[in-house]
Amino acid sequence: MPTRNRNSIGKKTIIVPTERIKKNKETILIEVAKDQVIGEFVNGFEVIKPVKRYGKYYVLVKNK
Repeated sequence: MPTRNRNSIGKKTIIVPTERIKKNKETILIEVAKDQVIGEFVNGFEVIKPVKRYGKYYVLVKNK
């Protein structure tokens, strides 16, 4: 009887429905210091607007 290893087992094609593929969020929040100067870019992301939530300071940026 032949031995079976990982290389000899056939590959099966899997069809994934489009509903199961997770899309990337278009915008994300990055926490910044209260006194930080906010320019066009923060950590390499393009800034949309500054946001203050729950006493912390964030920047709404476009996701790459």
